[in-house]
Amino acid sequence: MGFFDKIRASFARFMSGRYGADQLGNVMLWTGLILSIIGSMAKLGVVTILADVLLVVMLVRMFSKDRYKRQHENQMYLEKTYKLRKEASEWMNRVKNSKKYRYFTCPQCKKRLRVPRGVGKITITCKGCGNKFDKKA
Repeated sequence: MGFFDKIRASFARFMSGRYGADQLGNVMLWTGLILSIIGSMAKLGVVTILADVLLVVMLVRMFSKDRYKRQHENQMYLEKTYKLRKEASEWMNRVKNSKKYRYFTCPQCKKRLRVPRGVGKITITCKGCGNKFDKKA
């Protein structure tokens, strides 16, 4: 067994029974790192202290053995940010597919509809409410 294998095995033993990383921890890590960089560049001590507090809380959560409480915190975070994460994901898909598709909103039910680009003027039928409207794709 090599040196790094021994380190990996000892870390695995240490983490056994501990909570580890989750989505809330990842957000806290990245937010803490970004705030730390901003605070050090702008010489804002309060922002740097806030970043350090976030990173310490993230580490405490990660090494915690109270798995139920950490899972509950993560579930609450996921529920509170569901709408924002869904909208961000949809926006990323729209940006990624913007060369192939045009996106329209149904004037009646406000559902977002996707139409291939370059087909000219077409009549779009909403799959949600059946409303028909004309647009240039």
